[in-house]
Amino acid sequence: MTQLVHEHFGLTGCLTCWCPCITFGRVAEIVDKGQSSCCKMGCIFCVLNLLLLNHGSLSWIISMGYRTKIRQQYGIMGGSCEDCVLHFFCGRCALCQEYRELQFQGYDVGAGWEANAAKKASGVTMAPVGEKMTITTFKVIKFARVTRRSYHYLEKIS
Repeated sequence: MTQLVHEHFGLTGCLTCWCPCITFGRVAEIVDKGQSSCCKMGCIFCVLNLLLLNHGSLSWIISMGYRTKIRQQYGIMGGSCEDCVLHFFCGRCALCQEYRELQFQGYDVGAGWEANAAKKASGVTMAPVGEKMTITTFKVIKFARVTRRSYHYLEKIS
């Protein structure tokens, strides 16, 4: 079963912990292929986050939709119910996973859509958008992820 990328906390985690609206805005801009801006989507997320003040948040409603879009674009298995639960209970962790998944797909998420489109136009190789993964492709990618993590882990130990 395919899952979104799970990696260490890092800078993305710190950014998401303190200001999830920026992470969400960046993810939304890439997923929407530049149709929505980072600033606009980040502000919408922030307003929904602050709407109920001490009684919860509504930001999970919009952010779960983008997780679903990422899954559909890259052929990642899962369902809307899972997306809803993840964003309701672990919204910041889910945002980190989405950010890292887009990085794994070859995007420089912090640079925005225009910079990524310019890289693609100049011939810099990026991951294919919207291509469905076959089981064989998934196994190879999963092996590469596990191997990469093992290599980094062994590198840190040495």
